[in-house]
Amino acid sequence: MTITSTTMSSLAYQSILLLTAAALCAITLQLSCKRDSIVIKNAQEDVVAPSVALRRRRLLDLNMGIELERKTYKLPFYMEQNLVDWDNLERSVETRDTPIFWHVLKSGGSAIKLMYATCYQITSASESGAWIEREQQEALARQQAEEAGSERRRLEGEDLVSPMEWVQKTIIEQWQVWDESAEEAPDNQQQLHVVVAEDGRKYVNVDVTTMEGIARASRLGFASSGLADVIFTPLLRESAELLLDGDNHKGRMFAVFRSPVDRIVSLFYYLQQATWEPTYNPEYASMTIDEYAHSPLCESNWMVRSLVNKMEGPLEPSDIAIAKEIIRQKCIVGLLSEMDETIRRFHSFFGFENDEALTCARQNFAVAGGSQSNSHKHPKLDPNIETWQAIESKNMLDIRLFEYAIELWHEQGGWLQNENML
Repeated sequence: MTITSTTMSSLAYQSILLLTAAALCAITLQLSCKRDSIVIKNAQEDVVAPSVALRRRRLLDLNMGIELERKTYKLPFYMEQNLVDWDNLERSVETRDTPIFWHVLKSGGSAIKLMYATCYQITSASESGAWIEREQQEALARQQAEEAGSERRRLEGEDLVSPMEWVQKTIIEQWQVWDESAEEAPDNQQQLHVVVAEDGRKYVNVDVTTMEGIARASRLGFASSGLADVIFTPLLRESAELLLDGDNHKGRMFAVFRSPVDRIVSLFYYLQQATWEPTYNPEYASMTIDEYAHSPLCESNWMVRSLVNKMEGPLEPSDIAIAKEIIRQKCIVGLLSEMDETIRRFHSFFGFENDEALTCARQNFAVAGGSQSNSHKHPKLDPNIETWQAIESKNMLDIRLFEYAIELWHEQGGWLQNENML
């Protein structure tokens, strides 16, 4: 058989076509295999995603202190301007900044408040001053009514009504006059002053636990009055804005932290009976802790919400970051589980320099069973049951803030030792 040049060209062309087709097939097969491997990989990632996310979140929490150092978060203006950085000791040489205690309910705040009033005998601003002033006014009205009644009976020579009825009527009338005059009197006719309880405790005659009370104290010149040695309030943002005054009258934040779930459980049982509290809700009395945990009444990240002023609606990742930055920069951290050491740190840091007061504080307020105000017994909640988990799920950001506060506690302890303050 004779092969011509034309035949050879045809065979070469066919060979090229075959090689090209084979190459295309190989490429297609590789792409298909790669695509399948991606699908399999994605499917595997979908399966392990929850555990990976959990590990990543834990790693982020552990390194949050480092992350905060790398990135600067802008604090609310009034907290940045009116609260001193906790480790800034230079201002203490020039001026005495007012300690302002952020009272997180059922975290030992009532004990700290009573401790400073009884053991240290310093003047506080909380809700107590307004209450004591009202009680003293009622007692004065009762005394005046009784004296007026005696004089009236002496002059008339006979009782027109029973003595008790007349006294009660006079007290009501007098109190109505005082209420009306208090409401109508402009701020410039009211004065801030110190009231003294029967047992010697001293308070400014204000209520800085409510927005209305804080606004009134501000209008009356609370910041410049210099009457309060320490402020106790759950409303840190509002107090920093209205009760402090820039360069002249700044505050030093301190607080006691407690495990959020334990705190919320304690608060629930307390509010079942505490009819005198502004936050009392009669619905609590008939609820079980499980019903409360699954109801809209259950707290949801109160600490973070309070610090960033977002009491309703969803929280963003930046909210927990800002809350952490606030306590990192501004707060002297105490722990309810370490109350004796907490009292020692507060005593040393604020320079009260009263050894007898410190002894009184540690003996009466450092351990369970001491003279702690608002302490109450209640059933413990098992961390392994669904009720605990329901409360926990609603307060994950507060839990992260509490865990971060523990880290700061250890860091501040080392700093205080280095500064020879412990």
